[in-house]
Parts: sequence; C-alpha cells; structure tokens
Amino acid sequence: MKWVTYQGPDSSERTAVLSGDMIHPAPPAVTLLELVGRGPDGLREAGEQALGSEPVALADVRLRAPIPRPPSIRDSLCFLDHMRNCQAALGAGRVLADTWYRIPAFYFACPATVLGPYDDAPMAPGSAWQDFELEIAAVIGTSGKDLTVQEAERAIIGYMIFNDWSARDLQQLEGQLAIGQAKGKDSGVTLGPYLVTPDELESYCRDGKLDLQVSALVNDNVIGSGSTAQMDWSFGEVISYASRGVTLMPGDVFGSGTVPTCTLVEHLSLTALESFPGWLHDGDVVTLRVQGLGETRQTVRASRPPHPLAPRRNPDAPPAADRVNHAPARVPYTRGLHQVGDRVWAWTLPDGGYGWSNAGLVAGDGASLLVDTLFDLALTREMFNAMKPVTDGAPITHALITHSNGDHTHGNQLLDPSVRIIAAEGTAEEIAHGMPAEMLVMTQTANLGPVATPYARERFGHFDFSGIKVRNADLTFERELSVQVGGRQINLLNLGPAHT
Repeated sequence: MKWVTYQGPDSSERTAVLSGDMIHPAPPAVTLLELVGRGPDGLREAGEQALGSEPVALADVRLRAPIPRPPSIRDSLCFLDHMRNCQAALGAGRVLADTWYRIPAFYFACPATVLGPYDDAPMAPGSAWQDFELEIAAVIGTSGKDLTVQEAERAIIGYMIFNDWSARDLQQLEGQLAIGQAKGKDSGVTLGPYLVTPDELESYCRDGKLDLQVSALVNDNVIGSGSTAQMDWSFGEVISYASRGVTLMPGDVFGSGTVPTCTLVEHLSLTALESFPGWLHDGDVVTLRVQGLGETRQTVRASRPPHPLAPRRNPDAPPAADRVNHAPARVPYTRGLHQVGDRVWAWTLPDGGYGWSNAGLVAGDGASLLVDTLFDLALTREMFNAMKPVTDGAPITHALITHSNGDHTHGNQLLDPSVRIIAAEGTAEEIAHGMPAEMLVMTQTANLGPVATPYARERFGHFDFSGIKVRNADLTFERELSVQVGGRQINLLNLGPAHT
C-alpha cells in the first residue's frame, strides 16, 4: 500500500491510502504515525478499511510529509562512493579512513524542519552553498532495543524519498569543530510523497537489496542518477547499530545517505571550478525521482539573513596588521561618494584593500554611466542608495565593467535590466569562464592551514557572497569605444591586461 498525509480544503490534516489517482481517507484524527505503531498487520487492516471510504481526487489535496513530525530522524551514510566523491571534490582523494568500513555513520536530523514533497524549501540562513541530497528512507513500525540485523530488517514498515537539504559552507565551517553536524544540516528534510509498504517493492529486490533507479534534477537538468542497490551498509545494519542500548520507536526515520552523484557537491572540482553547475539559488526547482517511491518537486527559497554573533577574542591569535595607507590623499579617502570633476563622482571604500574596491559615476543630462559594481550585493546597494540624489534625475543607462574580478562585477545583477553593460572583449571572456561567485565562501569557511586561514579570513571575512548571479556584458569592444550618455561623449579605452 501507499499511504499519504494530506491537507484538505478545510486545512485539516488527514491520513489516506493512495489508489491510482484517488485517495481513500482513514477516519478523522487518525495519523499515519499512530497507524505505523500498530505494526504491519494493523497498518494493512487500517488500509483495507480505508479503501471502503469515499475517495478524494489526489489533485484536489496538498500532500504533506507522510509522517510530518517523526519521533526521530537519523540520516546515515550507506553509500561509501558518496563519501569518496565528496573527498575527491574537495581535493582530499578517494581513500577513506578505515573507520568507514567498520561502523555505519549516522547523525540526528531535525524533526521540526520536515518538509512535504512539494513544499518550498528554505535555504539555510547565511549559506551561499545550498545543496540537496537524493536519498531514500526506511521507517520502522515496531519498537525495539539491541536488535539483530534480521530483527531490524523485519522492523521496517515502509519506505519513502528523503531529501537531505545541506548548507555546504556551514557544514565545512562547523566540521572544523569535529563534534558533528549542526546548522549545515537542519534547514530542512523532505519526506514523501508517500510511505510505500515493503510488499509493494518486492519486485525491486535484488540479492537482499532494493534496486530502485533514481535521478536528481535542478531546473529539469539532470544532475545525477543511479541505483539504491549501490548501498554498502544496509538499512538492517544501520538500524541494528542505532538500536545498541537505545529503544527505537515506531515512526523513527532512517535516511540512506546520498545515492552517488545525486548531489551538487560531488560535481565540484577545485581544479576546474568553472565547470561546476553552481549551488542552489532562490527560485531553483529541485526534482527527485525514485522508482516505486514517486517524485518530489520543490522550489528553493531564500531565507532572511541570520542575526550576527560577535566572535570571541582568540588569545592565541597574532595581532592584526595595520593595513591602512597613511599617505596623504588629494580627496578625502572616506567611505562614500565624492565629486571629483564636472558631474563625475568616485565611490571609495577605505582601506582600499582586496575587495574594498572603488567605483565611479559619470552623469549627463537625464542619463548616467556607472563604472563597476562592488564585491557583494549589500555594498552595491549601499553605493546605489548614495548615488540616488544624482541618479534620480539622471538614471543609470550604461555600466562599464573594467575588470573581471568579483569586486568589480558581483553587484551587476542589481542593475535594471534596461542598463547596457559594457566591457572589453577580454574582460567579458574572463567573466564568462570565471568560477561561481559563491565559491569565494571557501576563504571564510575552509581550514587552509595556519598561515593562509587567518590571511583569508582577514581579507574576505567582511563580505557576503550569497545570492550572487553575475551578469555579463551586453556590449563588448576590442580597443576603444565612444558612447553618448545624456549628451556627453564618453570615450572607453582598453589599455590591455593589467592588475595593480
């Protein structure tokens, strides 16, 4: 049988058996968690009774997670190739430590953030590396402690799709504490669309394993595919291990871990960042398909920024270097917009170090040309707000990008779509083949060693690289170009490759 939990027109939550494209409700106030606790025979009897009820069209209801609030969720790592692929992606090779072969790994996920199969999926607050993981889940229907592998297998009452939403940058940072998963793993767990009893999947059993073909898609582009038969640790082994000294409860959920290739992080290569498909962004649609278990389809949604925490002082850290250039300046070198000529302004960001780039504005009659955007969206918004007294009367119609680096391009997406972005041919080519902007988060989260880590934190720790989708030039030129902006002729010159 296939069981669902749904929300009807009156917003009440009901449990039902799925038959074709119709669902047959169980009595009101009966939850699937309660029915699961009756064991396989009790669940089957309840299903047979429900099939006699007045059916409801599946298309007329909203499916929730089959068990919206499980007693507990343990997510395992049963596919060792997933771990090998993750290590290789981050430059650590494919050889696993011996412990991976000795015991099955699992961590506790958050029951309070369970999502339904078609719910919007919130990004982890503060994350620029949102990812998904295609897994399947086993649900147990009997309580037990110190179970054998065979007893654990018999305790499984059903299976469903499991999407382990993951914030890879938070996971990378928290991993340095070496005490387990935290905010990198609790923004959401998707369960559904239905709970499928084992008898429905008997035809997919091969040598004691479920052989279900799976595929994962982002915006209808296939990211990965494979089979659940690749599991190195079985559900029975994981459940038996988890039950050592612990009483498991009906409705407890066990994730399988990721089917290899069915997650974004496995497609990352530090030596070829330009080939990475990119992390998830607001509006992306993630679809997971599993043979015999159905399909989930969810839209990723941005979350509000987290409330910041002040770091503790590290008594063992060396004092920060004074990086301010104390040389005299012809104009005040303060943060803000400064007029430097006839309707020409410079935007300056002290101390002018890496990422604290300058920008410019040239205004004509009723139109302006912007020179560069800034390293993150917040800085660019601040600059645009400061320019409003000028641009309200002379809106930006053109933007010249002088350099391919992110501290000249990351705010381009905030320009109105009507703005014509201009760059030299070489600059536009480098922007097109540059790494995704959010990969710079690695400078904030990765352990790069005793010298590079504090250097990277000091240089990059002030910026927010989340949500950036770099917009490239609409018009390119080779050596020089003249543009008319509000009655002013502005001559653009390509001086060739250079860097300060």
